[in-house]
Amino acid sequence: MIVAGVAAQAGDDWPMWRSNAGHSGASSNQLPDQLHLQWTRVFGQREQVWDDPLNHDLMPYDRVFEPVVKDGRIFMGFNDSDKVVALNLNDGRELWACYTDGPVRFPPVAWKDRVIFVSDDGCLYCVRAADGALIWKVRGGPSDRKVLGNKRVISAWPARGGAVVADDTVYFAASIWPFMGTFIYAIDPDDGRVIWVNDGTSADYIKQPHSAPSFGGVAPQGTLAVSGDSLLIPGGRSVPAVLDCATGDLKYFDFNAGGKGNGGSLVIARGDEFYVHTRLRGVRGYDLDNGKKTAFVVNEPVLTEDIIYSAGTDDDKPVVQAYDVHDVDSKTQKKKVWEIAVDASGDLILAGGTLYAAGESSITSIELADDPKETPRIGRSLDVDGEVLRLLAANGHLVAVTRDGRVHVFGEDAGGTPVVRNALSVDVTDAHNRFAASLIHDIGSRSGYVVW
Repeated sequence: MIVAGVAAQAGDDWPMWRSNAGHSGASSNQLPDQLHLQWTRVFGQREQVWDDPLNHDLMPYDRVFEPVVKDGRIFMGFNDSDKVVALNLNDGRELWACYTDGPVRFPPVAWKDRVIFVSDDGCLYCVRAADGALIWKVRGGPSDRKVLGNKRVISAWPARGGAVVADDTVYFAASIWPFMGTFIYAIDPDDGRVIWVNDGTSADYIKQPHSAPSFGGVAPQGTLAVSGDSLLIPGGRSVPAVLDCATGDLKYFDFNAGGKGNGGSLVIARGDEFYVHTRLRGVRGYDLDNGKKTAFVVNEPVLTEDIIYSAGTDDDKPVVQAYDVHDVDSKTQKKKVWEIAVDASGDLILAGGTLYAAGESSITSIELADDPKETPRIGRSLDVDGEVLRLLAANGHLVAVTRDGRVHVFGEDAGGTPVVRNALSVDVTDAHNRFAASLIHDIGSRSGYVVW
């Protein structure tokens, strides 16, 4: 069964974060009925860019690996070793690694035969999907000036507006400080040509979140999203700005539209509405036409044209819920059409006619009825080692990413023992250790930075 309203993708790929340019978490990629663990890669837990609890909540964009999949390859960025890596989807072998001059904190985009991604070095990169060779790159800021940022040497204008592709145009943003200038781009992915740049959103005299007027503006942090002709720019801890995709003109940006507690790097969109992070896994709905918030609040949802799926709780027990997009209830703004006792506290995605729910140490399939408003059937459950926080469905495989940095891949093949590849097993010789110790000793300081 293929759910109506879910756009098909060539080759059953999962080419962008949460599947598509709106980051709906839904695709038409029907997976095999039987899934078995094929392989696991162990990379280690990520250290988030921001180290305080509030930013951990509002800007969690690099807390776990965020892979994408196309044509039998997994592509994933590393915020510690400044690279994007390609893995073979069938067996987990590393195919290539492309290094940048700063942390890669946002998911790449797989487009045609290319992979496109941003780095804290301030650049947008385009490389060949086959071997990682550089095709072109675009610097987002006005110069190559470097600063110390988040314990690393990065651009004074880091590219923290993660790339998104829609209608064969790639969008990204550089700079997180409005007083330094922010730069939002539309780029031709064929040759890296700049279609337009909006560098005028950072010095507006606007009312700040505590109602005091001041100069400020868009401070991009988060993966950009597209719905229709609207480009959404996540504002880190604020609600997003919305630009015109064709021209780059600002449609609206209201710091205070969300009120206290609304805003963050997670922005997803579908049709005439978008959703912005509130607290923990919560999101609030907004009207895309004018940016006004609604009363509809759920956990990170899966969006389709007719139904919204979300994880929730009932009497403190985990459930998955479905809401009718078109049936507006005076209390919730969307009417709940069914609820089923399944744990989706880690992640929830839609692949073809099946929801996959990541809960505590397991992934459960939920088989939707022909009429998605009817209560579905609970399917099989897969045991998983670790707390799964991200799921992807592509090329006949289910990919699960855990908080502690493991990537599990499930497929139809039931034969053989699953392969475990431990990337943490690095050969550090005594000579390396002696050299590092002598370098620190020669500097004669117990604090500071060494730039190598």
